[in-house]
This record gives sequence, structure tokens and C-alpha cells, in this order.
Amino acid sequence: MTLSRRARLIALAATMGLALPALSHAADEYGSAAPGIEFEIGAAANVAPRYEGASEMLVTPVPLIKIHRLTLPNGFQIGGRDRGGFSVSPSFNVRGARKATDTPALTGLADVDLAVEFGAEVSYEAEYFRLHANLRRGFGGHEGWAGEAGADLVARPMEGLRVSAGPRVSYADDRYMDTYFSVPAGTAGFAAFNADGGIKSYGAGVGVRKDFDNSWAIIGEAGYDRLTGDAGSSPVTAVGSRDQFSVRLGVVRKFRFDF
Repeated sequence: MTLSRRARLIALAATMGLALPALSHAADEYGSAAPGIEFEIGAAANVAPRYEGASEMLVTPVPLIKIHRLTLPNGFQIGGRDRGGFSVSPSFNVRGARKATDTPALTGLADVDLAVEFGAEVSYEAEYFRLHANLRRGFGGHEGWAGEAGADLVARPMEGLRVSAGPRVSYADDRYMDTYFSVPAGTAGFAAFNADGGIKSYGAGVGVRKDFDNSWAIIGEAGYDRLTGDAGSSPVTAVGSRDQFSVRLGVVRKFRFDF
């Protein structure tokens, strides 16, 4: 077993280790809630680099999906807390395609299709801070594992308004890094490079959420990430930038359905 594979298994075990107590806690404390589901869906305009490691920015629409509470008929419940305690929720992400036709500087590199990532997020929130980490599996453009972790200070200056900010770190396994940052030997215009899994970037993020009522909310986010490790050293990043900025603004509609 390689070192990177051990690291991947350790990350998975750590995530499961956090998730199981959180699920147990949620089931014990909220088992009396009526069976049903509470979730929100919406859309946002996302301004971010065209691909990871790019210097060119691109505006794209992105879906917003979050499950707040799921209570099964047997009383088992996930989530349901507005403030405080552990929670477990699905984690979803879309990574756009990377094509040389869009970025001539990448001519010679293989195109990467759009990827959809599914996984889980574990978080702990108190009145003035929140810790969170997620891990997702890619499908389509890549088939690796990737995720982020962070710690936020949280403020609620007025009713319905939540502001959070704090440091971030992202990580990925060998398969992810190989897809986006490796360069095969013999690629015209690029030196050969083998990217291994590990810490991918570090940075900071700010989030603002305003709930207008029990149905509608707007969400704003801004972030900065500095590619590091093999992601920062890759020839793919050398033709772009290690500095990655992003801004997102969206609206969500909340729903509740009882079983």
C-alpha cells in the first residue's frame, strides 16, 4: 500500500469517525421530530478561474442544494439544528471541463470533461464559531477524492443575517491530482510532471446569508486560495496562476415535506 493510499484511507476513516458520533447524536436528540425532510435548492452566479490553476476568470451558473433535516419513520434523524452541535449533510460540487480550445496555453494537454462530485460534510457549530470538513468522490472528468476543511468565526448582527469568515485548506488524492496537474512525458510544450495527492491549497473564505422568511434566502460568498504542493508546482499552474479567487451570489428556496 502506497503512502498516498494510506493517507486517503486515513482521511476516509477520520471522516467516518466524525460522522458516526454526529449521526448518533442527531438521532438521540431529534428522534421525536415528525418524519420528513427539510431542504433548500437554488442557483447562483459563480465567478471563478476557468479551471483550477487558471488566471482567466469565468462566470458560470451553479446549483445550490442543501439538506437541513431528514427524519425517518423509525425516528432516526440527520440534522435539524439551527445553531449548535454536530451535523452531517451531503456535499455536492461541479468542476467545469478543461479544454485546450478555450485556453490555447494548454495546447498539447488532454482535455478534461466536466466532473460531478458527491460526498458528505461533517460540521460542528456553536454560537460564534463553526468547524467543517467534507470529502467527495468525483464522477465524469475525474474519479478521485477531494475535499475541503475550515474553521469560521460566526456573527449574527441582526435577525436573519449570518456572517462567517475563516481559513480554508483543500486536499485531494493521487487520481484527482493526476487528472488536473500531471503532465505525461512527451507532451509538446510542457515538462513531464507527476502530481501526487496531499494538501492542494490553503486560503480563506467569507460567507453572508440573509433569510427573509421561512421560504427565501440570499447567499453571498467570496474566497481566496493559494495552490500549494504539487498543485502549485505543476506546469499546468505555471501557465496560469497559483492565486485563485472566487465570488458567488445566489438565491435559495426552502422546502419541507412530511412523510
